[in-house]
Amino acid sequence: MKNALNLVRIVLLLSLVALLCGCNGGKNQSNETPTGTEEVSPTPLPTIVIDPDARAVTFDLEKQHQTIDGFGAGFTWYSELIFGLKSSQECIDLLFRDAGFTILRFKNELGYSSGAIGKARIDKEYYTNAQKYATERGETVKVLYSSWSPQATLKSNKRIEGGGTLAKDENGNYVYDKFAKWWTDAVTLYRSQGIPVDYVSIQNECDFVASYDGCEFSATETAEQASYAEAYLATYRAFRDEFGADAPLMIAPETMTVDSQTLKRYIQPILDAEPGSIYAIAHHLYLGGDSSDDPNECAPDSFLMNFMGVKSLAAKNNLCKWQTEFYRGTALQTANVINNSLTYEDANAYIFWGGVWRAEQGNDGMDNGNLIIVGSETGKWPTEKGYLATGNYYAMRHFSQYIRPGYVRIDAGITGGTTVRSSAYVSPDGNTVVIVLLNNDTAAARVQLPLENFAISRSGIVQSVFTKGYTADMCYRDMGPLDANRIVALPGESVTTIVLEK
Repeated sequence: MKNALNLVRIVLLLSLVALLCGCNGGKNQSNETPTGTEEVSPTPLPTIVIDPDARAVTFDLEKQHQTIDGFGAGFTWYSELIFGLKSSQECIDLLFRDAGFTILRFKNELGYSSGAIGKARIDKEYYTNAQKYATERGETVKVLYSSWSPQATLKSNKRIEGGGTLAKDENGNYVYDKFAKWWTDAVTLYRSQGIPVDYVSIQNECDFVASYDGCEFSATETAEQASYAEAYLATYRAFRDEFGADAPLMIAPETMTVDSQTLKRYIQPILDAEPGSIYAIAHHLYLGGDSSDDPNECAPDSFLMNFMGVKSLAAKNNLCKWQTEFYRGTALQTANVINNSLTYEDANAYIFWGGVWRAEQGNDGMDNGNLIIVGSETGKWPTEKGYLATGNYYAMRHFSQYIRPGYVRIDAGITGGTTVRSSAYVSPDGNTVVIVLLNNDTAAARVQLPLENFAISRSGIVQSVFTKGYTADMCYRDMGPLDANRIVALPGESVTTIVLEK
């Protein structure tokens, strides 16, 4: 009798349909729907066998969080290098067709000796290629225009490099209005070149003294430093006067740190004066958590308290949250940082530092701190093709390819401890769910998707294994559809993206 009752219980529990077909995974050229799929008849209704040893992955479509603005990367120094390659189109395809980046971060160089027009022409190449693939997906690429330094005549040290702050006029007042005019001229120039500036950050890492291009601002004005708030407000008002309803949205303060108290000091005077002037709180991750350039390492969970602080600060002021630059960490660490930013901070956008960068001597391997690396200072090329898609590229792609702008993060969970982490996202029409799973343990794990609340007609899985010494052929492998019992094997130190469609 006991066995009979158990059998009844199993039959009652296992009544869902596994309607499966293939996904082209890493070879897929579309960011909307995995290709190579076939419709499966809804009848007969097969049952699945619950595996008591597998960890159950669940999600809740009703518990929704932030809307995703997009994923992207910076194209600043060395971004012109790919256009000298015979394989430049392959790099473009990797970034914008396959990874599906829709936010491009460009560098304002108006008034530089190198000339802003030359930089605009390079950036136009990126924008045009990115928008080509975005158009095929029915999307629009967004441009974030950031400044590392204004032109030298506006600087206290009369140099673009080496820190300094805004210059003062003959009356001893900081030249906020001239800074704002420099910004309106820069936006006008880029738009005249066919680059639609959508967002502006007036200063990269205003809290950092750089040996390269930089400009320091205090949260409020001092005798030694100009006020970030005053420079921001002058620029915001100049944009409003010059462009009206077509003024770029503005993000702030794009500090080197993610410390929420520092962010608050910089943005509060702005919000007090112009409550609707900030679209998103923007920050980097070089401070506010544990990370290092040498070795290229970070501790993903060291940012959690500050992530939650930013989430709280943004909620109080009805602002979005953008992580706009970071590169430290192995591929697995990068995937964890992105996942943490999305789930603890509720980040709306995640932008990697170097979309394209020159390979550095002694750091040409898969765990390079950029996405696509080309050439090097020693003349060495990373591969016979002249470029290398790094592990960080694939870590980003596990999120960016299928989690599209407009998707909403939903509650996700997994049983059996914290070594496997998860996040999930649903499309605006509710027909697609994307799940990202990170196995941080060295041991393999098995998970099962009961899917009581989402009857699927097709699915696809892509997976990367980022164990020590991993190679390109271990990254972003097409694993086909879910099996009949919806069980997925997660190798140790791996990232897996699962796409489900009704």
